[in-house]
Amino acid sequence: MPHYKLTYFNLRGRAEIIRYLFAYSGKQYEDHRIEAADWPKIKPTIPFGKVPILEVDGVIIHQSLAIARYLAREAGVAGKTPVEQALVDAIVDTIDDFMTLFPWAEKNQDVR
Repeated sequence: MPHYKLTYFNLRGRAEIIRYLFAYSGKQYEDHRIEAADWPKIKPTIPFGKVPILEVDGVIIHQSLAIARYLAREAGVAGKTPVEQALVDAIVDTIDDFMTLFPWAEKNQDVR
């Protein structure tokens, strides 16, 4: 069985769907959470300077949707036919549209 290590900030955000897929599939993984204060020194070591990343036996996969699609295929929930796969992709892309609307950088909690 592969060794999985998910690296993301200590919050839900773009890694949450990945965590849901791990929970759904029952696969064990290392949930490495980065604190905001540590990010400046960690960022240069991350491909493209963005998280989440998933290490699978030492191979780094970046981009949250690529990771989610990979795990969905591994869990058997990515669709069995091309039409089912397109419907699953549409759901994933809709979630991504929603995620881009969230004011991640907003400091005012009332606005956020």
